[in-house]
Amino acid sequence: MTAPAQEPKTILCFGDSNTWGFNPDGGGRLPHDTRWPNQLEQQLNQRASGQTWRTIEDGLNSRTWLLDDPIGAARYGAQYSCSGRSGLMTSLHSHKPINMVILALGCNDSKDYLNLSAEQIADGARILMHDIRSALNCGPRERPDRPPNILLMTPPLVKITAQSLAWGFDGADTKSQALASCYLQLADELEVLAFDVQTVASPSPLDGIHFDSQAQSAIASGLADLIAPT
Repeated sequence: MTAPAQEPKTILCFGDSNTWGFNPDGGGRLPHDTRWPNQLEQQLNQRASGQTWRTIEDGLNSRTWLLDDPIGAARYGAQYSCSGRSGLMTSLHSHKPINMVILALGCNDSKDYLNLSAEQIADGARILMHDIRSALNCGPRERPDRPPNILLMTPPLVKITAQSLAWGFDGADTKSQALASCYLQLADELEVLAFDVQTVASPSPLDGIHFDSQAQSAIASGLADLIAPT
């Protein structure tokens, strides 16, 4: 009999349109192999020795940490809730066993009409991290009672463009910069991994919010550097 194949380690990438792969040129979704979650899987498997990885893309346009944004959702037919918290637990139980969750939210919370400070946005991250740690038996296969590891990823450093202003991001350039500091402090406090995407990639000048193909590669490489040793 042949030995059973080793189960891959699973990474749930839970984020917004930059996890979904929104093309900043307005052309819909970037190709599968271009998007950073899938490039991350490829890079981890290239570096792995005797261990395989799989990533799960759970990105949703206009997703926030906690708030339902009817204005953002209206652009997609108002067919879903933008609240990340409302979908997180279902996603955890759908994809368990899970070794790691990458939380990549906060950009949409920076919209001016939501009136949230950087500190309030970071509190949303705190709540979802608590939810992950309290999720029942969603951890790795060998110890499902242990919660998945968490990696908190900062939002991009928003650029003010005609398109970002039309989407409601007035003032988000300053707020997103403050968020990076808040996230790093929170990650240190809660003893989770942190990835400051603002240090490796910038959003496209086409819309000021979304990452282009070149940035996707830089993000995947930076994340792989953090995750591969774990």
